[in-house]
Amino acid sequence: MKTFIRRYRWHPLLWILFAAYEIISLYTVHGIMANMENYVVHYFINISLAYVLSSWILPYSVGGNNRRIFVLCISLAFLMMLFLMASNFADRLLDFISDADFFGTSGLDEIFIAVTIWRGIHFMGIGFTIFLFENRINMLKQSADMQKKASESEMQKSNLALELANARNAYLQAQINPHFMLSSLSYIYDNTRKLAPSISETVRYLSKLLRYALSSERGPKKIDINIEIEQVENLIRITQLKKTDSYILFHCKPECRRAKLIPFVLLSLVENMLKHGDLSNQEEPGTIKIFKSEAALIIETTNRKSDGVNDTGLHTGLSNIRQRLINIYGDHGVIQYVTSGEAFRTRVSLPFEECLSQDGE
Repeated sequence: MKTFIRRYRWHPLLWILFAAYEIISLYTVHGIMANMENYVVHYFINISLAYVLSSWILPYSVGGNNRRIFVLCISLAFLMMLFLMASNFADRLLDFISDADFFGTSGLDEIFIAVTIWRGIHFMGIGFTIFLFENRINMLKQSADMQKKASESEMQKSNLALELANARNAYLQAQINPHFMLSSLSYIYDNTRKLAPSISETVRYLSKLLRYALSSERGPKKIDINIEIEQVENLIRITQLKKTDSYILFHCKPECRRAKLIPFVLLSLVENMLKHGDLSNQEEPGTIKIFKSEAALIIETTNRKSDGVNDTGLHTGLSNIRQRLINIYGDHGVIQYVTSGEAFRTRVSLPFEECLSQDGE
């Protein structure tokens, strides 16, 4: 409704001005003035003729890609016939109501037919004008919309090009920074190997972990579990070099050595245990177990809760593991963690998939 009002909001005023022009001109030239009912009825019929032509017949027969010339000719003839009948009926009705004889007799004679056809052609011309005007407006609007879309498309392409350039720069920077770090670690290792063997060993294992992290970012979604186990062993060695009283038991069932999983699941569980757990009690060491249960690969860690400053209780690494399991395994990837007395246990269950090669998937 709002669209209709917005489209035709100026039409009533223009028709009023047009009718006033005709009535005043006719009165000025011939001194003839009809009653109001006559004007209202006949202008309603005449204006309806213009809009039937502009809104229905012309759009159907010649609008857009349509070229139905034969249909247009038949429609114009039929419309003119209806106009003649409606005008004659209006004259008879007005003659019966008010005895007014302004537009001639109400009979269907030659003069009435000629005058009415001329009047019909006049308003058909107005209908053609309205159709051409609206068609032109629509074409201009479509052209403006196309230009706007083209401009938005160009802007989007420019933004994509800029984002691509930024991504390339970020990628190059991401390559430069880790290589710089690895070179620095190699330098530290070479210069501390004789003076401080424990520090040099820590640097060596840290370098392996960093290389693994970098390769996993560009590598497959799932890897051979042995690759992850190797990095877990490096992480445990670093911890034991830093704190010699760290007691950790690691056990993996032989059949699980053939499994594959997404990177950093096992490593993140162990890192969480090393960060938040108390591993100083030899009688209650931290434990890492990997085994198969039916069709699932199970990873369990157990450790005493730590009272140190690192035990923040947030365990964001575990939340990250849960999200990654959902993304890759859906409902088949589950992580659970509970506190039982002084012990903290985590358990990850995911589908058991055998690795076909040492390089993973």
